[in-house]
Amino acid sequence: MNKKFLSVAAASLFLLMAACGSGTGNSDSGSSDPTAREGWTLVWSDDFDGTELNKEYWSYQYGTGSDHGLDGWGNNEAQYYREENARVEDGNLIITARRESYGGKDYTSARVRTADKVATTFGRIEARIALPAVDGMWPAFWMLPESSTPYGAWSRSGEIDIMEARGRNPYAMSGALHFGTAHRYESQAKTLKLPITEYHVYALEWNEEEMTWFVDDEQFMHLVARRWHQLDLDGSEAAPFDTDFHILLNLAVGGNFDGGVLPPADFVSAEMKVDYVRIYAENPV
Repeated sequence: MNKKFLSVAAASLFLLMAACGSGTGNSDSGSSDPTAREGWTLVWSDDFDGTELNKEYWSYQYGTGSDHGLDGWGNNEAQYYREENARVEDGNLIITARRESYGGKDYTSARVRTADKVATTFGRIEARIALPAVDGMWPAFWMLPESSTPYGAWSRSGEIDIMEARGRNPYAMSGALHFGTAHRYESQAKTLKLPITEYHVYALEWNEEEMTWFVDDEQFMHLVARRWHQLDLDGSEAAPFDTDFHILLNLAVGGNFDGGVLPPADFVSAEMKVDYVRIYAENPV
């Protein structure tokens, strides 16, 4: 299987770090190593063990999206993204949404990404996350292509949503795949046994032939390649999922995903906690 991995550090270094995970995410290998996973090799991870975000892996995005010609980040979101709304504490990346007037918006939050630092084509991408069950919250763990994608602008270049949730529904989340000039997408919701406020491991397994979405190792969405290898409106093939994608984590407020629902009048703040993020390469058969 063709696999790519980009990082400021060599993949071998991450293999040496494999025993240092901070989470208690599911492992199906029976090993005492919490990063071990049968059939996969860990090639990169961030367990947020320090006191600040590792800038070798992550960068912040700022503002309202207006710098990109997309005020509200293209989704009518109500927050202004700031660095001050993210911190690393007790082995977690904590993203906090606040009621706070800033930059013309009534709320602030944070959005971080691994663009131009860590990216992958194919593999298992997973994170252990606890989410806020508050009206108007839109947390997401997702992927976008690197800037060098040959497929052009979004949505033709593709988007992989490993996890999205509506804060007003404490027992549900969803995954989605976006592609094509007609903004085609596939999506599937998942009802959880435990609320989103508990930690869950959200994961995507991705190769040339298929993508599979999981929560706590339970599959809830599966797409084969022919679902995105479709002829686009101009007759060209819309198949952007064979190139490097990077990871994003953010906590939006309001937005189209939940029909513009905003936090209640007494809202002060809410947190999205990320225990770890990992990328695995599939072992050869």
